[in-house]
Amino acid sequence: MRSPRQRALRTTLVVALSTAFSFSPSMLRADPQAAPADDPQARAAERKKAGDQAMELLRYEDALAAYGEAYAITKNPALLYNMGRALEALNRFPEALDKLMAFDAAAPLDLKARVPRLPTLIAELRQRVATLDIVTNVEGARIVVRNVVVGKSPLAAPLKLVAGPAEIEVDAEGYFGAKKTVTLEGGAAETVRFELFSRATTGVLTVRASAPSAEVLVDGKPIGVAPVELNVPKGTHKITVRHPDFRVYETSAVVPAGGYKAVTAALEAKSVVTRWWFWTGLGAVAAAGAAVTVAAFTERAPHAGTIAPGQLTTEASGGGGATLFQF
Repeated sequence: MRSPRQRALRTTLVVALSTAFSFSPSMLRADPQAAPADDPQARAAERKKAGDQAMELLRYEDALAAYGEAYAITKNPALLYNMGRALEALNRFPEALDKLMAFDAAAPLDLKARVPRLPTLIAELRQRVATLDIVTNVEGARIVVRNVVVGKSPLAAPLKLVAGPAEIEVDAEGYFGAKKTVTLEGGAAETVRFELFSRATTGVLTVRASAPSAEVLVDGKPIGVAPVELNVPKGTHKITVRHPDFRVYETSAVVPAGGYKAVTAALEAKSVVTRWWFWTGLGAVAAAGAAVTVAAFTERAPHAGTIAPGQLTTEASGGGGATLFQF
């Protein structure tokens, strides 16, 4: 089922392709498919018509290929617009932006006047495209973005990518590979840096903990919250894992050059007598017990009182005195 966006895009394209961006009469024939193979203009007209038909059927890949063939023959700037809209429908926004900007630069004013929304289209695409530069300390490292090899370091120019999450991998022979996940913001530029470590002099240390939110230190330096993975020089390293509810865990690990070493910290709960709340509670109970003891065993003199021996009377409702209590 076609989405509302696809239907709207199809309507826009059909109108544009059938009116604004037609070839000159000399390039169109009654039966383009019957044109001689050695007639490039007829071939271009046939390919353009095939592209229009593919767009109407939402076969955007086929349309893009047909328009590309026609443009290779004629260099007609109208085909740049058509290719840009096909690329947009395929969610290939960076390429679509390039085609529309090329059309904007190459098309004559009367042709651009037929696309009054061109500046808006370009502005909208810019918000869907992010610029990414990737820098590493090793020349010739392979760079992979979203599972596609985009080149080797240093890149000739920053990458134009669809905005959104992106996983970046960098690797080189003789070095440990590195990977990062970033969120690319549309209309913005970002630089991501990688430091690759030699397999000849370093290894990979992984530290996990049996409790969440445990802090990891390696050779006395805070690294982060477990689990952590880092490159360290080959040799012996001191590992410390701390958590407020558990005993401090300490151990040593030998990390081989070019290899891996994993350490799992089995954290032990602290003794109950070392917890502050136990002693606070015990102190409160002890204090209460002492107060009871003092109250129970301290003798006090009887209260002398202020009422003289005799009778205690009060006013009754009838006006006379009534005896309440007699000593």
